[in-house]
Amino acid sequence: MAIFFTRDNFVLAFPLLAVCSTYAFFKFVPLQYGVPVLAVIALTIKARNKIIESRSTDEHIDKTIVQDLVSDEDALAAKQNEKAQKKLRKTEQKLRERLKAERRDNANKKKEAADEDDDGEIIGAFAKGARGKKGR
Repeated sequence: MAIFFTRDNFVLAFPLLAVCSTYAFFKFVPLQYGVPVLAVIALTIKARNKIIESRSTDEHIDKTIVQDLVSDEDALAAKQNEKAQKKLRKTEQKLRERLKAERRDNANKKKEAADEDDDGEIIGAFAKGARGKKGR
């Protein structure tokens, strides 16, 4: 018997079984009783699906309420963390600007000192003239 009742055979025979069952239902059960029975079955299935959906929605609502409460605390912590990072960035930026200014000042001082030394050498070479060079 198990050879004939396999899943493949059932899949192939299902359309024929559905047509025959529908015909037999309407043939042997009068319409005045059959249609209300089908309507009650359909409404029962629909109500059952809505109940299952509402239960899953209640769980979802509970989860969202918990997430909202937790997210408020997380938002406050994130805001404080962001403020601290912003303050740190400002201090680092001020430090960089101060170091740049110091480097610029040091470079200007070295350049001025080098210019003064160069001026002395240039004036000395000009005053010396061509006397020091023998190749002319």
